[in-house]
Amino acid sequence: MWVFIFVLGAVIGSFLNVCIYRIPRDGMSVHSPRRSFCPECNKPINTYDNIPLLSYPLLGGKCRHCRARISVIYPLVELSTALLFLVMYYRFGISLEGLLALVFVTLLIPISVIDAQHYIIPNVLILTGLIFGFVIVSAIAYQRADIWYLLTRLIGGVGGGVVLWLIAVVGSAVLRKKAMGGGDIKLMVLNGLFLGAWPELAMVIAFSAFSGAIVGTALIVSGIKDRQSPIPYGPFLAGAAVLVLLWGDNLWRAYLQFVGWY
Repeated sequence: MWVFIFVLGAVIGSFLNVCIYRIPRDGMSVHSPRRSFCPECNKPINTYDNIPLLSYPLLGGKCRHCRARISVIYPLVELSTALLFLVMYYRFGISLEGLLALVFVTLLIPISVIDAQHYIIPNVLILTGLIFGFVIVSAIAYQRADIWYLLTRLIGGVGGGVVLWLIAVVGSAVLRKKAMGGGDIKLMVLNGLFLGAWPELAMVIAFSAFSGAIVGTALIVSGIKDRQSPIPYGPFLAGAAVLVLLWGDNLWRAYLQFVGWY
């Protein structure tokens, strides 16, 4: 089962690479053309050259036809997806909660990479997540006979969007420039639906703000970015969401113990 989960994650990661490349580009679809192709020479990639995790090292990181270098992002996405699938399987097992976690990370990976590359979070990924998330959350609520479970997720979705919208408005007024994109607000709606309302949303905002501040400061100090350069917030929201998904209860309990409330 562990091997199957890893291979499944790698295969889905390969499909996510297709989504990451095609979705942000106008006129392209994840369905057409059916076969993957080299972005440099546009020649279709042979099936034996498109094996997740294996083809990249076997080809030396280059296209078989034109010898153009293949981005290391491709195997990294495949490996990250496979490892996250293993972690979710270990944490949640074979269950509806496990399915919810797998769908969540499957969405967060392309959202993070696309935002990092293009500074956008495509609506199609958010909408897909909202549909699948609502269906699975509803199934879990039905299985548990717990309507409150569904309500907390719906409240989390609405609350997440509203809270981050307010932060964006205040931030823009203070900084006198756009502080946050609309895609980040939509992503927070997705986080709320998959994670719940309180204290999950508070932890996601806190962790993403903290990690974003550290990375942003490091990029500015190193000269890679300047103070006016945009820094995508989506990857930090996604990373914080995965952290809360896996260890949110323990982290919240540790915080309450630290402040003497537990």
